[in-house]
Amino acid sequence: ALMDYARKLNLSVRMDTVGNMFFRLEGQNKELPAVLMGSHFDTVPHGGCFDGIAGVMAGMEALETLMDQGFKPERSVEVVAFVNEEGTQFLGGTFGSRAVCGMIQKEYVEECRDHYTGQRMKDAMLAFDMGLEPDHVEKSKIRPEDYCCFIELHIEQGRHLLDSGYPVAVVTDIAGIQQMYVELTGVACHAGGMAMRARKDALMAAAHLACEVEHLALYSGGKDTRATVGYIKSKPGVHNIVADFCEVPIDFREDNDEIYNAFSQRLEDYIHDLCNKRGIGYRVVKTLELHPAHSDPKIVETMLRSAEELEIPHTQMVSYPCHDAVNMERIMPMGMIFLRSSNGGVSHCPEEYTTQEDLTAGANILLHTILKLAY
Repeated sequence: ALMDYARKLNLSVRMDTVGNMFFRLEGQNKELPAVLMGSHFDTVPHGGCFDGIAGVMAGMEALETLMDQGFKPERSVEVVAFVNEEGTQFLGGTFGSRAVCGMIQKEYVEECRDHYTGQRMKDAMLAFDMGLEPDHVEKSKIRPEDYCCFIELHIEQGRHLLDSGYPVAVVTDIAGIQQMYVELTGVACHAGGMAMRARKDALMAAAHLACEVEHLALYSGGKDTRATVGYIKSKPGVHNIVADFCEVPIDFREDNDEIYNAFSQRLEDYIHDLCNKRGIGYRVVKTLELHPAHSDPKIVETMLRSAEELEIPHTQMVSYPCHDAVNMERIMPMGMIFLRSSNGGVSHCPEEYTTQEDLTAGANILLHTILKLAY
């Protein structure tokens, strides 16, 4: 449907080897690097109607408005709709933008499997029957020199804008994310028979670790460092047996590069000392490490100026959720616009909601930003 819509607008349409879609309005000077904007078109199971797709449709609306008004931009302007940003079916996240940035290897699509069915990503891509080429994921990589910047509009997915009364924000930074599992190995024994001083209790070590994760975030020195332990998996899980194994997942987010880089060492030092004191074995398994991304100052200034000219109330903020813009920042200047999430600020659920008025405000700032960047 999205591709049909773009063709009706007489935009050039293409799908790359992994399923990302590109819709292009040619500029007067095809030698100039193009302006790229967009977001992702997938969502999570039982998700809402705004996460990702709001940015795609705002971009399409901007192109349609340019054409309706007879504007002929100097630079070409292109919208990208990224595939599999959420990573709920095939784990990993931001798959489409990573492919565009040349971060996906052929082995990935052969080894990555459906979280629910076990199907290989390669086989799912072929079954999709849209001309995808899992044996040539490298062909999805774009030439950074062909583009001058990337702009992403997205809903906030929180309640900062809702609480502060602003409909939109210009994103200054996107926090880096570290995700890992810490496996703690102790000795199972009888809850009544084994003295406290003689125990090697994996669950007690896990409890101390969970508290330390919170402590590291609260006293990191950052403005709003976030660290989370989502659960503790304990075995054997019987009320009168001391646990001999625990799995502790840790999610850490920080936009300051120095604090981000220091977290791992501080955490590992604590785990080493904790386990050495308690006679517990441990293993740290990192599953994700995305360094912070920073919006280009000139793009931030252009967005702020556009909002002021349009007399739209606005603020600036850091994004703690990850977005495709994180990957794009590695290869070209990047900027982001956040829209207010209404209905309590909830997201990734059917109750996710952004008002028409806020969508309009964000789309207008996007359009006027594109106008400034493309001429």
